[in-house]
Amino acid sequence: MINVLIAEDNVYYATTLMNSLNKGNEDIKVCYITKNGRETIDILNNDNEIDVIILDLKMPIYNGIEILEMIQDKERYKDSCIVISSEIDLIKKINNNYMVHCIINKMVGIDEIVLNINELMENKQTKTSNKKLKSRIIKELLYLGFDISLKGTKYLISAIEYVALRPDRKIHSLEKDVYPILSSKYAEPIHNIKCNINRAITAMYYECEVEKMKDYFCFSKDIKPNVKTIINTIINKIFT
Repeated sequence: MINVLIAEDNVYYATTLMNSLNKGNEDIKVCYITKNGRETIDILNNDNEIDVIILDLKMPIYNGIEILEMIQDKERYKDSCIVISSEIDLIKKINNNYMVHCIINKMVGIDEIVLNINELMENKQTKTSNKKLKSRIIKELLYLGFDISLKGTKYLISAIEYVALRPDRKIHSLEKDVYPILSSKYAEPIHNIKCNINRAITAMYYECEVEKMKDYFCFSKDIKPNVKTIINTIINKIFT
């Protein structure tokens, strides 16, 4: 469920927009309609359940630009504001503002706002899903005794995420596929990526209890798991 706040001093327009959003969108809930900047800030400071802000720039007391400045320290609203305005001079002042997902001219119509909030909702759901995936990966690595502070563990987490998000969830080639992706992401040579991951695995191998490791990887004897085995095993445990 995506919780929405509409900050719009035109009550008729705000109500029409709310009805359009609620119509046929079971995953969207308009929680508040605010008529001025003070009401908007009070709610955003006290209700941590708001996911998306539909913000008119021309508002009484505090305008939309001032509201964006007041919430810029709140990470949850990053890329979460849909600005609606026909005030060209005001729009120019918020170009490239990282709190703003998109800017829609009021003259375009409500249908455009509905399309954009649906797109934003999908983006947020994907980010939430990816965040949960990363948390699960970290949990598995911690169970094995990996040191999360090591650079190699960070690279390994990214490698597992990358493979887990592939449609087939399979490793085609560490050398040709996975390592180059990590190299590009972290601006590190492939050799450094591999060495750091191997160091993290070695540190884990000496930290983890032998029987725990054998049971986790279904090994019959005490051996150090390789990168591919770790990735495949963790993905199997997460998705089965």
